[in-house]
Amino acid sequence: FMAGIRTEVVKRVPGVHRLRALGKIRHDERLMGHLTAWVSGRLDHLFVDFTGTQVAEGERVAEIYAPELVSAQEELLTARTARDDAKATNKDGELARHASVVYEAARRRLILLGLPELLVDAIEREGKARDRIEIQANVGGTVLTKHVNTGDYVKTGAKMFTVVDLSRVWAMLEVFEEQAGSVFLGQEVEVEVPSLPGEVFKGKVSFVDPVLDAKRRVVRVRVDLPNKEGRLKPGTFVDAHILVALAEDGRVHDPSGPGSPGNVLVLPRTAVLDGGDRRLVYVMSQESEMTSDGTERWPAIYEPREIRTGFRIGDAVVLLSGVDEGDAVVTRGQFLIDSQLQLTGKPSLMNPEAAAAPIDPHAGHGR
Repeated sequence: FMAGIRTEVVKRVPGVHRLRALGKIRHDERLMGHLTAWVSGRLDHLFVDFTGTQVAEGERVAEIYAPELVSAQEELLTARTARDDAKATNKDGELARHASVVYEAARRRLILLGLPELLVDAIEREGKARDRIEIQANVGGTVLTKHVNTGDYVKTGAKMFTVVDLSRVWAMLEVFEEQAGSVFLGQEVEVEVPSLPGEVFKGKVSFVDPVLDAKRRVVRVRVDLPNKEGRLKPGTFVDAHILVALAEDGRVHDPSGPGSPGNVLVLPRTAVLDGGDRRLVYVMSQESEMTSDGTERWPAIYEPREIRTGFRIGDAVVLLSGVDEGDAVVTRGQFLIDSQLQLTGKPSLMNPEAAAAPIDPHAGHGR
């Protein structure tokens, strides 16, 4: 106590290690799509004229003049008239059945060219082909890229807009090579972004890259995050913590494997003397006793123990071997103890093979 030595008892705590990783928000590639031209023609009007616009599925995005669509409409109207005439003159005959087949084929062709059935019904009711047809979005989301402008001629299959649904996004994290073995599918992740201080977004690991980035020595990890309110913006930097569950022996617990996480043995980080190739702690094997006048009857005895450590959990470190639960380890003053052992020639952190110097019983006395 008078030398400023402090001790703390080794104990068990819930085995949850918070592995820090940095990364960026990205859009979910599975929710990305392209609005394409189903027919060649001239874009006479764009209803979506800038990126960032929200588009709903079925909403109109452009108006096109397409000669192929005009001729297909006229074919449908002609086939419809022929069918009606055939039914009137030869209701159940071969001619009426053939006319019905031709009519159905003409109608199906318009649908395959991208016209909704309701629009085809309207054209039939009007009995007149439309010069310009509205193109509707086949997917909904936010417009990332606008590939065309008003007046452009497009060919069949050409991209007009790239759209992505941002109601769910990815956090793409980078985990260092030596930490990659502790990341598994299904692990919970807490994500924070600089623009929303104090808020924590929770998701789960959905992909761990099987290939290491050889130049940067990192493994990319993907986390799925809900984003209903659109507050997580693609491109934003994130600071994340992957919650790594540990078994009782201090090893990483795979969420998809057998067993369950446990309590792990920990000791304060300040107790560990790190010599590079070995780690040492001092365990109190005998407490000191004070007499009534405040003097020590006998001093405390501290025993060096070589240990193996694992992950950090807050200010503590997981203990794999070397010390038992309930042992009192020195957290302050261990350098003083170690230096005293070095001076007396006893084993210490830097000189583990030293032997105790022999004591001369006649030292300081004449013979």
